[in-house]
Amino acid sequence: MPRKTLQPPELFDSRAWGFSQVVISEPGRIVNIAGQVPWDAEGKPNADGLEAQFRQVLKQVFIAVEAAGGTPDDLQILRFYIRDFHSGPDADVIAKVLIETFGRNNPPASSWIGVDALAQPDYLIEVEAMAVIPA
Repeated sequence: MPRKTLQPPELFDSRAWGFSQVVISEPGRIVNIAGQVPWDAEGKPNADGLEAQFRQVLKQVFIAVEAAGGTPDDLQILRFYIRDFHSGPDADVIAKVLIETFGRNNPPASSWIGVDALAQPDYLIEVEAMAVIPA
């Protein structure tokens, strides 16, 4: 289901960072997408650096949601696990890519989680998602 978003005035305006504070989903099929990492279909690394890896894993999230019969507009929330997260420069990279990908008006909700390590040492980011697709 295409997202419907809210920006309560009592919460900080997160749209400048590329995500919404509240996303509302109508009834539909809930699709949970496993954490996507910067590996190709053969299990080989395919992107270097945080920005390149983030762009790659978002493409993979889009492939997954489309395989379930949806579109990127059906994504309701994204969770980012970012290795050795540095709130200044890393946050700027994440926000830039989110705004370029989803715009500022109606982006999905997101959580940005700094972690010490991911499943492989070359991973800098892993992204999992939830979508609601019209039945």
